[in-house]
Amino acid sequence: MGASGTGILHPVLILLLGLGMQAQAMTTVTAMVGDTVTLFCEANRDGDLSLVSWRMKVSETDNEQLISFSPTKNAVTYKEVSGYKDRIIMNKDYSLNISNVGIQDEKIFSCFTLVQSDINEVPVSLKIYKKPSNPEIVELAAFLEEGKLQEVGVCVVNNSYPVANITWQHNFQNVDLSSSANDRVVTSEKGYYNTISSLKYTSKKGEGRVSFTCIATYFEDQDRTASKKSSPVTLFVHYKTSKVSLQVTPAQDVEEGTNVTLSCSGDGYPPPDAFVFIKNGEDKPVSMDQYELINVTQEDTGEYTCSQQDNPDIKDAVNITVHYLALTVNLSENVSKMVGENMTLECIAKSSGTVDVTLMKKNKVFPNPFMVESLQYVHSGSYTCLAKIKEVKEMKREKTVIVRVEGKPRINKLTKKVVNNAKVISCVVEGFPKPTVQWSINGTSPREESVKDKKSQWNHRITVQPSENITVTCTAINPHGQDQDTVNLTANPNNKNDNSKGNDQAKVIVGIIVGLLIAAVIAGVVYWLYKKKSPTSKTKTNERGTADEIKKINKGDNNHTSGSSAV
Repeated sequence: MGASGTGILHPVLILLLGLGMQAQAMTTVTAMVGDTVTLFCEANRDGDLSLVSWRMKVSETDNEQLISFSPTKNAVTYKEVSGYKDRIIMNKDYSLNISNVGIQDEKIFSCFTLVQSDINEVPVSLKIYKKPSNPEIVELAAFLEEGKLQEVGVCVVNNSYPVANITWQHNFQNVDLSSSANDRVVTSEKGYYNTISSLKYTSKKGEGRVSFTCIATYFEDQDRTASKKSSPVTLFVHYKTSKVSLQVTPAQDVEEGTNVTLSCSGDGYPPPDAFVFIKNGEDKPVSMDQYELINVTQEDTGEYTCSQQDNPDIKDAVNITVHYLALTVNLSENVSKMVGENMTLECIAKSSGTVDVTLMKKNKVFPNPFMVESLQYVHSGSYTCLAKIKEVKEMKREKTVIVRVEGKPRINKLTKKVVNNAKVISCVVEGFPKPTVQWSINGTSPREESVKDKKSQWNHRITVQPSENITVTCTAINPHGQDQDTVNLTANPNNKNDNSKGNDQAKVIVGIIVGLLIAAVIAGVVYWLYKKKSPTSKTKTNERGTADEIKKINKGDNNHTSGSSAV
């Protein structure tokens, strides 16, 4: 719309202002500071419209025109109103734009229309809002004292419109602290509101430290609120010490040589750091919260007390006991005994408390004392004495005794068995020191296989394939003596070689010779019987015949021997 001048009221408008006009109910428009707001014209514009005008209320009885438009002349008229001419414009639908609104624009505007002879005016209320700055807690107290009403600090919220409301939180919880808060509002040069709220609080013992937060609640619209929260602040509550505690590290029952620390503390805040330590009624030159006992002995056993330096009636006491534990064994660390001897092994413990003594060998527990009437090789080994004192869990002593049972070798068994057409000879030996085993086969020494050890016994083995009957001897030797055993083996016919064949032939010849000798003996016996039964007259003939028979027998024997040799 074009402009036709400034500061001059339309003559019809002047006439109408003096006449009565219709007024309608007022509407409300809201905006934030800095916005551009549009006020719509709700006045009657139906018919022959001759005038549209926007004006604002400046007092209870006065209105001031801002802008008017004459449709017949198609002309816009501005009035020189301070702060508005450059910020307002009338749109084609006769609505009014106001740019960069501020709290000075919070007024009642009205749209005025003239249609033929009818006058109509509709008011519009413009409400302005402004978000405040973030709330901040300032002038914070250094600390709070137990049971005393003190000012915590001041919460400041600046540049709000309308006035912002301040509430407080205690330890991040909404608490009614209104009775302890004092609020006041200050108007800034620009017309905005600065809200200041100071809080007082009475702290209680045991709170330790207290957190406070303030919250600013403000309007963003006539029906909508929002809030902003300050950063939390924390104050420590100071209170006097009413109780002292004395702690002992590592414990009240300790082992000789341990370093012991006595620590004294109070329940006040700030915690006290100066105490007096007393042992059996005697003051110790310590003014700190700890007392050190280095490398304690039994002389350090007693009652220890600590008290607050400025109040000796507030104190605590503990009893410290320094324990000792000694362990001995009736035998030396290395013991050598002979098989069959007697032995007594005893663990002897002396202590300042209740002691538990255990005698073990490879996790097997033995009675203490351990008495053996006839030692055997199974009694050899490492025996451990372990003593513990019940009052001090970590306190223990340990002693080890190595027992060696010695004796001359003994062959427990000498066995033979057939494995894959061979004969395996096993010689099981016991004795200590470990016996040396020597094998002999008809005077020769065979190669021995690896030795197997099992519970103080050693199993020595050889494997043979005899081609003839043999005798195997096992001999066990150690510094205490020796033992020997033999086993006979027959030849294995499946393992004969060429040499064995020659040996067999020799055996056949020997057999023939033995047979001939036996035959000769038999012949002699027969001849003697013959002579005894024959008459004397026939002696010569019989003797000849007998001689011939013997010769014949011998000839037959000789023929047999020759035949055997040829085999």
